Amino acid sequence: MTSIFEKLQKIVGIDSVTNNEYVRYCYSKTGDCIYQELPDFVIRPRTSEEISDILHIANKEEIPVVPRGGGAGLFGGAVPHYKGIVIDMTSMNKIIEINIEDQVVTAECGITWAELNTELLKKGFYTGAMGPGSGMSAVIGGGLSHNSVGGGGGAKYGSVCRHVVGLEVVLPQGDIINTGSLCSKYVKEPFSRYGFGPDFSGIFLGDNGIYGIKTNATLRIYPKPPFYEAKTFVLKRSNMKYGVKIFLEWLNKGGFGIYDGFYFPDYFVMGMSAMDPPTYFPWKKMTKAAIFYTTEAFSERELEANIESLDEIVIKNKGQPLGPQIEDGNFAKFQYPFELNGNYSFYQNTFGIPKGSQSLSTEAHCPIKRFPEIINAIDKWGAKNANDFAKIQEKTGIPAGTGCGSVGLSGENNVELAIGFVTSPDPELRELNLNLWKEQMATVIKAGAMHYMLGYIASRELVKTGAFTDQYYNFMKGIKKLLDPNNILSPGKFMLEMGDKK
Repeated sequence: MTSIFEKLQKIVGIDSVTNNEYVRYCYSKTGDCIYQELPDFVIRPRTSEEISDILHIANKEEIPVVPRGGGAGLFGGAVPHYKGIVIDMTSMNKIIEINIEDQVVTAECGITWAELNTELLKKGFYTGAMGPGSGMSAVIGGGLSHNSVGGGGGAKYGSVCRHVVGLEVVLPQGDIINTGSLCSKYVKEPFSRYGFGPDFSGIFLGDNGIYGIKTNATLRIYPKPPFYEAKTFVLKRSNMKYGVKIFLEWLNKGGFGIYDGFYFPDYFVMGMSAMDPPTYFPWKKMTKAAIFYTTEAFSERELEANIESLDEIVIKNKGQPLGPQIEDGNFAKFQYPFELNGNYSFYQNTFGIPKGSQSLSTEAHCPIKRFPEIINAIDKWGAKNANDFAKIQEKTGIPAGTGCGSVGLSGENNVELAIGFVTSPDPELRELNLNLWKEQMATVIKAGAMHYMLGYIASRELVKTGAFTDQYYNFMKGIKKLLDPNNILSPGKFMLEMGDKK
């Protein structure tokens, strides 16, 4: 009888599938220090048809399948929690077409955001929202599965999913479909997401990989303005209400070409200043809370008007500008693409600082007006668990703690909160870290914020906290049962299996 491994070899060839333990180990975890499980097989397909054939085998053999992009997720989403097959998408990394006339790009979903935008920028365009902060390794399929924001352009363009024109998706049982205008056999080029009935693209956006495997994506692209300015300010008053007032006034008075905007709470600035990490701008230039903006324009005159309006709002709300260079503390300049590729390393500003530490993220979105409330809820949670953080520090010598690192404009009058806590990856602390992680996620959920990178842990905490109504949750389960009756694709997420308590 032909083994599963031999069947997989016939699909992709002997060099593109393995069951070697050392390779499987490399695919056993992602960006967190909690979850790890070895898959049975790792396979690298090159076409949608090969993925379809893999899923046919997986259904017949009832073996789980987990799609994996760059493995940059922080919530255990690409970990093979139930073993089975990991499908590595990174061989599907071609740009299929850049269509300047229609202002769209079609690419395979295994290409990274940085690779895609590097080619687009050569032609004077970009994707607008440039993916997650890990876009040097994160692929576009993963970003669309997480509704990502953070790699640049969040204030101006919102999350990556807003710019999807259409998708090619392999459904869990192996069928291949196109969404958007290409669902019509009479349409030769993708040009719109809407018009042929329901918006079925939306089912696969933010789905965290439970409803299908995205193989190609068509995204709207935008001309990159030739002029920009980036400025950072220290706020004389550390009360977070000034950050709220500045953000709202920026947006409610027209935006002034804002590309990105970020606020840093005072305790985070002071903490980073004390550690003075060498890979980032001199935090010692700051003493209290800080805020920055980047603005774009198509003419120098427009840019000057933007700067004048934005500066006036910040200064009126107790802001003092720093110097123009990164060395002066102007982190905003570091953030704009592609100044030192800073836009793709911005969110990693607490990972591994101090040496030997690990950050566990619970980042989330909320309305601008509510971010002080969410941060205060996390601060109270941190105070309640102070003894546990003291235990971590006593055992490891690492100054463990919790809070919000940055607050970034993310579109639709919302902000993205870089919430989490610093701990040690010491295996002996795994259970304590896991319990703290789940508790903090529950705190964020119950405070009314919304995780966007759900992965394995946050999708399950949503269910455990009772966030979903019965009607909504039954609707989710109904779609899953229809598309994936054998529950082979990304099992465990959202606890869609009856009685699944792992």
